[in-house]
Amino acid sequence: MRSFPSAAMRASAAAMIGSAMIAGCAASPDPATLGRLGWMVGCWRSADGINTQVWSAPAGSVMFGHAVTMNGDQLSFFEQARIDLRAPRAAYTSSPDGLRPITFTEPTPPAAAEPASLSVRFENSGHSYPQAITYRSLGRAGLAATVSMLDGTRPVEYLWEPCKT
Repeated sequence: MRSFPSAAMRASAAAMIGSAMIAGCAASPDPATLGRLGWMVGCWRSADGINTQVWSAPAGSVMFGHAVTMNGDQLSFFEQARIDLRAPRAAYTSSPDGLRPITFTEPTPPAAAEPASLSVRFENSGHSYPQAITYRSLGRAGLAATVSMLDGTRPVEYLWEPCKT
């Protein structure tokens, strides 16, 4: 008979992993050296501490991320994501709450001659909601994301500041 870890053991393990990931973000390299979306790299948390989003430095031109929403000490939402920068148009693939992955792509490839942008938009016209996801840098103040329909209706904005270690 196989035994499974108790809920307390699973929660403790999750807390240790989360702490290690956040601590790792505190020592992340300078975003200016991380390519065109380097400004997204790091650990970001809402001012109320409920929402956290973490983005890795690109590994082989793929950034990995995750987001969690807490309700007290209970997990109420999680998302695993990646941004693939290998093609001319970046692709954002998300798996919210462990559901099937959904891919959004940049509507146009970034122009090489233009200065690096501090925002990126991903779209999927075939998805019910959201159809557009836009991330933008708030400089040292943080990171913002807006999800909406393609035409900008039904916007929901998320604001994060750098995680405190």
